Amino acid sequence: MDTAATFANFAHDLSYEKLPGDVVEITKKLILDELGVMVVGSSSAGIDRLLALATDWGGKPEAGVLVDGVRMPAQHAALINATMGRAYDFDALHEGSIVHASAGSLPQCLALAERRGSVSGKELIAAMSLGMEFMIRLGLSFQESFLHTGRVTSVHHTTFGGALAGAKLLNLGPRAIVSALGLAYTQIGGNLQNVIEGTAVAQLQQGFAAQTSVLSAVLAEAGVQGPERVFQGEYGYYKTYHDDRYWAENLTRSLGDEFEVCNISVKYFPTCFLTHYANDAMIQMIAAEEFTASDIDGINVRVTKGVSKLVCTPLEAKRTPNTTQEALFSLPYTVAVAAVHSSVALEHLTVEAINDDRVRALAQKVTVVVDEELERKRGHALGSSIVEVTLKNGAQRSQFSEIVKGHPSKPMSFADCEEKFWKCVRFSNKPLDDRKLERLVDRVRKLETVEDVSELRASVECSVPRAKVSVAS
Repeated sequence: MDTAATFANFAHDLSYEKLPGDVVEITKKLILDELGVMVVGSSSAGIDRLLALATDWGGKPEAGVLVDGVRMPAQHAALINATMGRAYDFDALHEGSIVHASAGSLPQCLALAERRGSVSGKELIAAMSLGMEFMIRLGLSFQESFLHTGRVTSVHHTTFGGALAGAKLLNLGPRAIVSALGLAYTQIGGNLQNVIEGTAVAQLQQGFAAQTSVLSAVLAEAGVQGPERVFQGEYGYYKTYHDDRYWAENLTRSLGDEFEVCNISVKYFPTCFLTHYANDAMIQMIAAEEFTASDIDGINVRVTKGVSKLVCTPLEAKRTPNTTQEALFSLPYTVAVAAVHSSVALEHLTVEAINDDRVRALAQKVTVVVDEELERKRGHALGSSIVEVTLKNGAQRSQFSEIVKGHPSKPMSFADCEEKFWKCVRFSNKPLDDRKLERLVDRVRKLETVEDVSELRASVECSVPRAKVSVAS
């Protein structure tokens, strides 16, 4: 049986009542986390222009855009909300599969929930956890990481997973669900070139995936037939994109009994996850109070090949980011920030902060080498880091970071996610109503009691009339 049929049947039979309690709780945390992260993304460069363009397209007002509140066709709302959700790379991640699970599912689910109407909190939890589980298992099945191939399969995962979640919310039968996955397959894409160049398209890819997911589910609902042998067909996904090199057992092992959703990491730093271990190692050393940033003569960071390629190369350019997008994917910059500020936070990613002379000077002292032992142990996933510091007095310090805050073995609680949420919403592009936000947090905490989840998006809506933005601006 093709994987599409297997998961179509699983999706059709799954209900909130069949989900373990820990899956429900992590899904609620991820929803609150992603809502906050999408609000931060509203202030990202280019979002206003994308919003103006989609508004100019017009169409049926099916779903709303967070913060701005303008309504548009569901696939366009998902495009913008998902792009905002990845704008600062602050969204949750499954490390083993390198899947941006919440950014790859919540925007689609919210858009389709508003389009359908009267979707309960239980339905949202079931659909979102289903979509995330599928995309993670897809990622765990690949024998070669996209960090080496350049094909951003994490976007593939979320296109498929988002389509599955969307089909579930639309109450499609197994055959129609297979069609939704087949239709998603015909539209997948994504590459690492834009990540290496530090362009905003790295985030827009997430929006494209969400738009495709919604469109695929809606087309399947309308009776459009997609291919059935989506994954194992003669020219199915695994043959076409992976030369049939994959671990089939990872797709269905203990399906329904064990959930990889519980192994998702909630991000503690608002930067590419490939920088997190080095950030953490540096902060640990600064916290030990043995030296300060002004004492540092040199910083050497040991990383895996994938980390080196994506966030450290070319080194000179990574040492001197000029935009927020470039800074998000620059390990030399974020490590320097960690040393100077003892943290890496949203306020360190503004254009003004990026031009901080102290940080820029220290970033020039950062070197990077590939550590073969780290590559052997962690190269398939995101890797760990070793930060080695040489002080001006000749002394040396070293710190290894293998697990960062937010990892399943070092989890962020709902209270931690709530604290992060409030930090995020302060960076909204437009003013929000604190009373509505407080109610939102409470509603997410008790999401299984909510009768219509459209109120979640409505709670994150600008409290003043929107100003018109020109498409040509």
